[in-house]
Amino acid sequence: MRAFSENITPDSFSGAIFAVEGIQDSCAILNGPTGCKFYHSAISDSQFPRNFGRNSPVFRGEFYFGMPRVPATYLDGNDYVFSGREKLERLLHLAAGQGHGLIAVVNSPGAALIGDDLRGFLERSVQGTPCVALETAGFSGTFGAGYQRALAAAVDVLAGPPDAPGTARRAGTVNLLGLGIYQRYYEGNRHALERLLGLCGVEVLAVPGAGDNAASFARLGQAALNVAVYPEYGAALAEKLRAHFGTPALIPEEGPPVGFDALEGFLRQVCAALDADPAPALERVEQARARAYRFLARFTTMLGFPKGALFSVKAEASTAYALTRWLSSYLGMIPQAISLNDEGESPFVPRLRAFLNSINRGGALTSSLITSPCHLLFADANTIAALRLEGQRFCGIEIAMPSLSYVDVTEKSFLGEWGALFLLEQILNGLRYVLP
Repeated sequence: MRAFSENITPDSFSGAIFAVEGIQDSCAILNGPTGCKFYHSAISDSQFPRNFGRNSPVFRGEFYFGMPRVPATYLDGNDYVFSGREKLERLLHLAAGQGHGLIAVVNSPGAALIGDDLRGFLERSVQGTPCVALETAGFSGTFGAGYQRALAAAVDVLAGPPDAPGTARRAGTVNLLGLGIYQRYYEGNRHALERLLGLCGVEVLAVPGAGDNAASFARLGQAALNVAVYPEYGAALAEKLRAHFGTPALIPEEGPPVGFDALEGFLRQVCAALDADPAPALERVEQARARAYRFLARFTTMLGFPKGALFSVKAEASTAYALTRWLSSYLGMIPQAISLNDEGESPFVPRLRAFLNSINRGGALTSSLITSPCHLLFADANTIAALRLEGQRFCGIEIAMPSLSYVDVTEKSFLGEWGALFLLEQILNGLRYVLP
């Protein structure tokens, strides 16, 4: 049994809301109780701020509760018995006049039981704006399932038919799938991959759910390849686009490009699929390796670490695989406990298990994060806080949401060559903190 609380682990309902909120000019309407609104509003606005006129009368009105994102119908007992139609139609009329590129109504799990005709409400209340009705986001399904279900619904209304004008396939282009605003440093990760692929002559057309606007969905069918950077949040969408447009899909064999080896594998694999030249980007990775060596050599000479340092990870399987391989193979660190987010079946679970067995650390997958001593913990802030409550001496490195509310003014990333250096910087400074 796990020793820490996972009661706020996001599920498919949150996944659907954050998918819609990750579209620049969209509006995610939450059809549900007031309490379901505030976390989603706060995270959406902090991760992807769009509205700066916070004193707008609209945001102080009936449905926004002083927050500029995720207006809610604040369903109460009467609405569950007699329908929340009146509130929803008033909110739809308000949203329809705000110039959104997409309006999506997301039912809370309880609201899904009422049986209101969301599609009918949208047809009657909203004219001239693409609309999506998510009657259910999957109840207690995984975050990735709800996230991809919402984006797939957006594809249906925004991408157009396969033979629409402007959907002809363009050589040397990709869509990046699986990135989103409920990820630590999602914007920096996106820019890092766009920059490196651009050096190879590969153009990124769209990154749905990670800051693109609604119009960008019309470009999805033009890509020569869909790359599911994080398969837990992009593989199903890639299959949706394959069925819709016939676009081939690629899942990086070494997982997300975390660390130098996985990054080089990612660049080679994408470039091989597009007949592009990875050499310019690989040269940048080699330069970053050289920079890393200078700092590692000095640190190791003085303190002996990071080789032999103990680490634990809580992440989805693909990230856990790429990160564990890099920390173990490149830095010589020892995995103590690896806890995987429940994102359904993943091809990276057996790969991770095989790698851990190959270094005689197979037990890490069943070890408790809380009771396994470590020097470094790579996880979300809640897990880091839970381990601190146990009184352990360690350094927590946030790789996932939710965060401890540190305000990131400069752009950061975990992916790409500078992302590897940023992780290395945190590791070396973290070890200084925990070493006696």
